[in-house]
Amino acid sequence: MTNSNPSSRYPLSSVSETHSLHCGYVTLVGRPNAGKSTLFNTLLGQRLSIVTAKPQTTRDRILGILTRPDSQLIFLDTPGLLEPQYKLHESMEHQIQTAVRQADVVLLLIDATRPRDRLQLVQAFLAANTRPLVTVLNKIDLVDTGRVAGLRHLLSSELGLESILPVSALRGDNLDELLSRLITLMPSGPRLYPDDMIAEQPERFFVAELIREAAFNNLENELPYALGVTLDEFREGTDKTYIAAVLHVERQSQKGIVIGRKGVRLREIGIQARREIEAMLERPVYLDLWVKVRRDWRRRQRDLSEFGYHG
Repeated sequence: MTNSNPSSRYPLSSVSETHSLHCGYVTLVGRPNAGKSTLFNTLLGQRLSIVTAKPQTTRDRILGILTRPDSQLIFLDTPGLLEPQYKLHESMEHQIQTAVRQADVVLLLIDATRPRDRLQLVQAFLAANTRPLVTVLNKIDLVDTGRVAGLRHLLSSELGLESILPVSALRGDNLDELLSRLITLMPSGPRLYPDDMIAEQPERFFVAELIREAAFNNLENELPYALGVTLDEFREGTDKTYIAAVLHVERQSQKGIVIGRKGVRLREIGIQARREIEAMLERPVYLDLWVKVRRDWRRRQRDLSEFGYHG
């Protein structure tokens, strides 16, 4: 995917071939709902990762590219650190491990509103990590200013970390300082992607993600986690793009909940998803949604592979 509307915050300028560029991969890691996807989107100036209030929204690693005159940072957004309970979780954990192996720098996010959330998982990750590390305390806009210094000291003591940078992915606090730290740690070398490229995944991937985001926003309790999305058809016409998608659930009773009384909930999901897809594709869309039962798909490797989850 190319960038048809580059962020004006970091404008490109001509750089001589002899100019020393810094280029490399930054993998975002943290507990669910630490704000990884929000930070990912804010740094890129593009909404590539879906964001909801529910944890475990991100299921795969997503690549986004920030090109500046002096650097090219390739960010990898990942699922949240967790203890796997079924095959889908194992796939998510595999995506984290794969992204960390690719990383030149690991960017660890800690939620300032829940600084000790499953701290043992973060400690286990840090014990195994061999990559250069930058740690940020995110969501400082949601805590009293006077608490920030104490939280940094607490986490430095408990996790053995130095120089934890307080940031707000939502408000943009200290993101210029964060980028400076990341660029400093990047190896020198040529850009790995064209200047106008912002993402590696195809449009179909992002369309399916936007449909899943709309479902997350319109469903409650555990049901969103039992839902997967596949595209049956993606056809560009002269007037509209036709998209046929299937929302897969694990139980017949879940199918009725997703559809809703007289189809109301499915229509709401479709309305929200179509609006976001049209904004992304910048053209009208006809979205045709279906709901099917795929029993226990989260626990079956064959189903996960068919739905695009590998590992």
